[in-house]
Amino acid sequence: MSAEADLYSALTARVALTALVSTRIFPDAIPEGCALPAIVYQRASTSPVTTISSVVVAEDVRFVITAWAETRTAADAVADEVGAALATAGNPLVDRSTGFDAECGLHAVSVDSDWWHAF
Repeated sequence: MSAEADLYSALTARVALTALVSTRIFPDAIPEGCALPAIVYQRASTSPVTTISSVVVAEDVRFVITAWAETRTAADAVADEVGAALATAGNPLVDRSTGFDAECGLHAVSVDSDWWHAF
């Protein structure tokens, strides 16, 4: 299983999160015309973990998970539940930031998580 699949499983397992976004959890981008709020996740970086024999046995993946909504309050509520889902999975958030896309008129709250993925 990939780190992305593990992350997706952790997010969808949180009932309070799926109550807010249903199945609107996407890699890379929200499909056009999608209802909000929704979540987008991206792999920001990957650091391989190797043995002394140069065998890759795991990776430390940095994910950026962004909650998009029509209001800041709604985006914050989704991001709170994302943070709780990450903590339950043993990969708590390491950063949180906000944003606004003026062109779309949408609010965003992003959380970063370092995700340990063993092979």
